[in-house]
Amino acid sequence: MIATVALLAVACNKNQAAVKKLDGTWTATSFSVTEDGVTVDLIESGLITSATMTFGNCKLKDDEFCALTTTLETVFGTDTEADVYAVTDDGTTLQTKDDAASTTIETIEIVELSKTDCRLKETDEDGDITEITLTKN
Repeated sequence: MIATVALLAVACNKNQAAVKKLDGTWTATSFSVTEDGVTVDLIESGLITSATMTFGNCKLKDDEFCALTTTLETVFGTDTEADVYAVTDDGTTLQTKDDAASTTIETIEIVELSKTDCRLKETDEDGDITEITLTKN
C-alpha cells in the first residue's frame, strides 16, 4: 500500500511539473499535418500566419482541468478557443476539452517539453497526424 501511494505521488508530481512548464503563452513555429502520407507545414505554406497557445497554471487534482486559450490566425481570419486542459501519464499526455463539464476529451501526446520548447503530436481516428512545435514567449 505504501508503494502504491509513493507511485501515485511521483506521477502527480510529474504531471504538475509539466503544468508548471506549460504555464504561459507559447507560439507555434511549425504546424504540420500529415494525411495519406503527405505532410504539409501550414505555417511554412502561409495558410496559418500565427498560432498561440496560452496555458493557465493550476494545481492538478483528480478530474481538475486548467484554462487553455488557443488563437489561430489564418488567411481566412482569426479563431480563438477557450478550452480546459490536464496533463496525465507522468507528464506525457495533454488532455483537452471544451469545458470542465464536457465528457469529450481530446488526447495529445507531449513529445517534448522543456521550459522553452514544446512539441505536441495528435493522431486522429483516421490516422492523420498533426504535429505542433512551440516556443515559449
